[in-house]
Amino acid sequence: MAIFRSSFFIISLFSARCPSDAFQVPAFKTAGIHSSPHYTLNTLSRGPSQKQPAILIQSSRTRIAPPNSSASSSDASENVPSESSKQSMSSATFNLVKAIVGAGVLALPSGIAALGDAPSLIIPAALLMFILGSLSAYSFYMIGRLSHLDGDKETTNSLSAAWEQEVGENSAWVVSLSCFLVPLGAALTYSIMLGDMLSSLACSAGLKGFAASRQASILGITASVLFPLCNLKSLAALSVMSIAGVGGVFMTCLVMLLRNLPGGPYSAGGAFLSTVAPSMQPSFGIVGSKGVLSPSVLILVSMAATSYLAHFSAHDFYDGLKDSSKARFAKLTGISFSITAIVNCIVMSLGFLTFGGNCSGMILNNYSPKDIGASLCRIVTSISLIGSYPLFMRAIKSTYFELFQRGKVVTDDMNKKTTRAFLAFLTGMALILEDAGFMVGMMGAVMGSAIIYMFPSIIFLKLTSRLIKEGKMKKSRGLSSERLANKFMIGMGALLGILGGTATVLNTFAPGVL
Repeated sequence: MAIFRSSFFIISLFSARCPSDAFQVPAFKTAGIHSSPHYTLNTLSRGPSQKQPAILIQSSRTRIAPPNSSASSSDASENVPSESSKQSMSSATFNLVKAIVGAGVLALPSGIAALGDAPSLIIPAALLMFILGSLSAYSFYMIGRLSHLDGDKETTNSLSAAWEQEVGENSAWVVSLSCFLVPLGAALTYSIMLGDMLSSLACSAGLKGFAASRQASILGITASVLFPLCNLKSLAALSVMSIAGVGGVFMTCLVMLLRNLPGGPYSAGGAFLSTVAPSMQPSFGIVGSKGVLSPSVLILVSMAATSYLAHFSAHDFYDGLKDSSKARFAKLTGISFSITAIVNCIVMSLGFLTFGGNCSGMILNNYSPKDIGASLCRIVTSISLIGSYPLFMRAIKSTYFELFQRGKVVTDDMNKKTTRAFLAFLTGMALILEDAGFMVGMMGAVMGSAIIYMFPSIIFLKLTSRLIKEGKMKKSRGLSSERLANKFMIGMGALLGILGGTATVLNTFAPGVL
């Protein structure tokens, strides 16, 4: 009972740190990037010394200030950080890793479990994770680099701005729609995870029946915590909660390592084995590794895309890096994505080596409610998810108004009704969908494939083609090879989006087919 009460005390403590204007509506203003009048939600208000939150989704046409920047206007010229506010390589690396690594990493063990239950599967899975991480790092680097290829044109400050400039305004809604669906899917995933973790904590506290169900947890946390936080005028106070996300990931790694040691509490005869449902207990040697060459591998590929998805912030990290250059940005990208790949592989491998073919779509579900270490991980992770949720809601509403209310004044009443409507939708879907791994896979298959593999490559091909025609760039073997590689990435992204999404749906709703 003490663990359960402590978890909600900590949540309340963090909520109390928020300003007293908790229920005031975020201000609206006309975005300065485009001449056509439309209204967007203001971005975060941050002081010069405050770090950017770990998970921050950029609206497609609203400029978000780089980390450590005090800028808050949507005008690109007003958001270029001063040299004194730019980040060192070490600070930028920490912030980028913090931005990439999220709760989605907890679904990766189930990606291997979709292939089989042989411990040897961690080798091809880790290899695949590093290959996909390399492709993701290249596209992240390319997005930051795109705005500096043409020195004669005004520097673009977002992926959508680059798309409009090179591909065309008529199709820019595709990027805007992506900016809407990514935070919407992420918020739904977080609602599902919160239901799982809080219900486990309720069980740890000795609650039973409906009080310990995920339905009660989802409804309770949404009404008492998420709704007030999503109505905050300023989200700056929530930035401290993002640190919990980093701490939660490394704490989870440590607990998973300890639980995976020989003779651990989840091995045969272990202390916690009998307290875990049979469907969640370790399972090895029944299926083997036959799924490694089957369509099931697309499930892990899709999940991997989500675990590396931070590409909307590429421009911000390029511009916010001290003494920024293509070489320094390439170094930042390489180091950060390498660390992320290592973290992904550690969590993925430890979870799978402990529970094998029975890995849940959110690996913490496999651990016993009586496991104090796992309960602490659930508490810290829950705090991180709650702190990130309002950021997603801000991005959802901003892009929704941009897509469907452009040219209209967004009133306070409209904003409140929109918040209630989206929270009701997300809560309802979270009550129906119980597998967070399904959402992680679908997000990666559909949106990850588009944002990582397709959008940057399409912009690159259009931009380099224009520069060659204008005589600003010379054809070379290296350029031709890079253009060919980007054409391959576009095709791969389209294929993974279709096949990966199909495999994820079948694995969840018709597992016997695969």
